[in-house]
Amino acid sequence: MKHEIAVTTPENLAEFWPGSYDLFSWLDYVVTIPGAVSLITTRKANGAPNACLHAWGLLVGDRDNYTSLLAMHDYFHTYANIVREGEWCVNYPSLEHYSQGFETINVNHDDNDEVTDAGLTVETAKRVQAPRIAECTISLECRLEWHRPLYEGSSWVLVAGKVVHVAVDETVMATDPAERMQAMRLIYNIRGLINPISGEANGYNSLGLLNEVVKAFDPRAQEG
Repeated sequence: MKHEIAVTTPENLAEFWPGSYDLFSWLDYVVTIPGAVSLITTRKANGAPNACLHAWGLLVGDRDNYTSLLAMHDYFHTYANIVREGEWCVNYPSLEHYSQGFETINVNHDDNDEVTDAGLTVETAKRVQAPRIAECTISLECRLEWHRPLYEGSSWVLVAGKVVHVAVDETVMATDPAERMQAMRLIYNIRGLINPISGEANGYNSLGLLNEVVKAFDPRAQEG
């Protein structure tokens, strides 16, 4: 049986931490669709590498217009860097590097090299000035196309950039999807959980892997 859930935040719903439902919708903790974790790298005003652990991104496009679409808060250093520099890189770490990814939060200072200070390795990009991360098996170099608030008055902004170059490690180039996912070991962010009927809540985020890939259909065999 499906429950029909109103989108307005319940008045008696306890916050996980002060302001949690101002920064994130409470439904984020109900729907809990996992998001792939990436490290968004940009350049600071002094040219030093900036790294932002990120799980609100989308890759979409057609032909020669593959696009990185990011959602973030307008007070993030990453957003200011993107608007100023007009470019960034999307880097996908494996689970083995999750601790260094989270360390980028702790080493977030105005002038330092956050990639190196987090225990990762800066790699020079081919088409943009923003750095890549050597340990990440896939890196996409992006140039800003547009940015705008999610809605009027929102602190959330949407940022779209054209992918101008891609680097893929040979270890994750298998054509079998299960084999490739096992090699990439992508990290997925799984939100803390709210039962919208009982009000029971667990506010702790988790990390997960895609550990099963099932071939649902062969598009070449479909009629239409």
